[in-house]
Amino acid sequence: MQDKGIRGRLSGAALAVAAMLWTALAPPAARAEVPELKIAIQYGLGYLPLMVAKNKQLIEKHAEARGAGPVKVSWIVLNGGAATNDALLTGNAHIVGAGIAPLLTIWDKTRTSNPVKALTGLDSSAYWINSNNANVRTIRDLTDKDRIAVPAVKISINSVVLQIAAEKEFGPGHHYDFEKLTVQLSPPEATAALVSGKTEITGHITTPTYGTVQLASPNVHRILSSRDVFGTATLVLAYGTTKFYEENPKLAAAFVDAVRDGLALIERDKEEAARVYLAEESNKLTHAEVVALLNNPDISYSLVPVNTGVIADFMHRVGSIKTKPASWKDYVFPLLHDEAGS
Repeated sequence: MQDKGIRGRLSGAALAVAAMLWTALAPPAARAEVPELKIAIQYGLGYLPLMVAKNKQLIEKHAEARGAGPVKVSWIVLNGGAATNDALLTGNAHIVGAGIAPLLTIWDKTRTSNPVKALTGLDSSAYWINSNNANVRTIRDLTDKDRIAVPAVKISINSVVLQIAAEKEFGPGHHYDFEKLTVQLSPPEATAALVSGKTEITGHITTPTYGTVQLASPNVHRILSSRDVFGTATLVLAYGTTKFYEENPKLAAAFVDAVRDGLALIERDKEEAARVYLAEESNKLTHAEVVALLNNPDISYSLVPVNTGVIADFMHRVGSIKTKPASWKDYVFPLLHDEAGS
């Protein structure tokens, strides 16, 4: 009886040792990806691919397909690149949509720690500068009495468009000539101010979404298009941190899949894309007007960033970013590296 007890205790001890060895040597269990994906977007048709993804629950669909679901996707709407970058760095958003200028700014600041990079391109539409000042026909006519609305002063792509235009018009060193004229307002606020003509706002740097509403007013006219300055470029992208990208590879890939599907829907069914836009964002445009906008050559989309180097080179040259990217791939995650970007 005593021998059996000893053998039993020895067997138990052996099993315990075996269990500890198995725990130590077994591969770690796969870490679950975030159960709630938080995304921040801004105003206008530039974010339509993401609005389609939201409306059609495309991220949830692709997350399930890639084994990262079920996932809850939460959306917030912010104004300007500064606000979206703050949301990203404070953890209030995992992915944000904003201009190439805010992306390059935050990429430059984080590149040695937790680099922020683009997951996809979104919008390659033109940016217009509209004015309600009858005396302003070109940017040369702007004076200290003018005030130009942008979503974020200096950092927004809207501001950078004006900076590049000023340098092209007046020469090197003049890129900030009009910076003192800029005022921070959301696109809806700026549109209301410009059309009313009853505020200090005499200009707005905007996309065709709100620019078209403005130009419907007889007292508003266009003085410049970004395509006159540097051609077609992807000026709005979706981006996140390297930490999020590496810890949530399935969700990151699902997000890219969803944007790709959203872009495909916009391309094949502009009637439905217009319906989605009006369902997701309050706007004075009619359904027919949104469809017409989507057929306007000044509006275009791109999953893969194109001609972003022109913005990166300018921002580095004038000191807005310290590091000059060697390639567009420096500030874009590898999911798109096999594509033909620029």
